[in-house]
Formats: sequence, C-alpha cells, structure tokens
Amino acid sequence: MITLDLPKELEQLLDRFAKDLGVSKEEFALQAIRERIEDMDDLVVAEAALAADDGEHIPLADIMAEFGDGSDENGNSLHAAE
Repeated sequence: MITLDLPKELEQLLDRFAKDLGVSKEEFALQAIRERIEDMDDLVVAEAALAADDGEHIPLADIMAEFGDGSDENGNSLHAAE
C-alpha cells in the first residue's frame, strides 16, 4: 500500500479527470502508474535492443522480394483484418 500527498493542483486535476472518465481517483492513479511502469519497461527493452544492434540491417527491398507485399496476384490483401 502507498499513500501520497499530492500538490493541490495535481489533486484537482486527478479529481477532474477521474470524474470525466467515470472512475475513482484510485483507479485513475493506478492506471497512470501502471502505464508509466510499462512505458519505462518498454524503454529498457528498446535501449537493450539498441545496445545489442550490430549494425547489420536488411534492406526493405530485399524483404519485399523474398516475402512479397502482402497481396495476391490480383492485388487483393492477404491480411484478414483488412
């Protein structure tokens, strides 16, 4: 459990946005904290990937030549969501 003393301006914003979204202040704050932690985790993963980058890259034209552009011979998308 954690207790926070928020500055008045931040408390007012929290009240307003929680009411606008129809959630409790606790739910709103929890979601904001969760999203920030996930963002920081994503950043750590991205920085590790960049650090491990050996500089070797495959040109898009090579990938397209090998795998195609996602359409059939008539130009229709092969992707179910489209």
